[in-house]
Amino acid sequence: MIKCLTIFILCLIFLGALQSFAKDDLLTVSKESEKVPLVSGKSISTVSVCPEKSVLLSGGGECLGFLNTEHKVVLTKSAPDPVGAAWNVECTNMNREAGEAQAKAWVICTDQ
Repeated sequence: MIKCLTIFILCLIFLGALQSFAKDDLLTVSKESEKVPLVSGKSISTVSVCPEKSVLLSGGGECLGFLNTEHKVVLTKSAPDPVGAAWNVECTNMNREAGEAQAKAWVICTDQ
């Protein structure tokens, strides 16, 4: 029983060390656009870029501002660029009225 418990504890320590090591290799970079007034149908966009000599793993984005609280601004683009080094985000005003909105993009990168 003690042998099984010892092996279990060693496995937990090993897995914890692996998890800690993996987190150290990841880097999250975020970028926000300015808050701007958007008329109906217009968009605002931003791009978050991985640092040099790193590789894009994933990314995402969100829309912020008054139009977002009214559920009238829509995330119309959230995708990597063709090169795979940045994440593009675009938010579009779907309201009939103008309002303030902001786009936010982030990337998760790792060293090569």
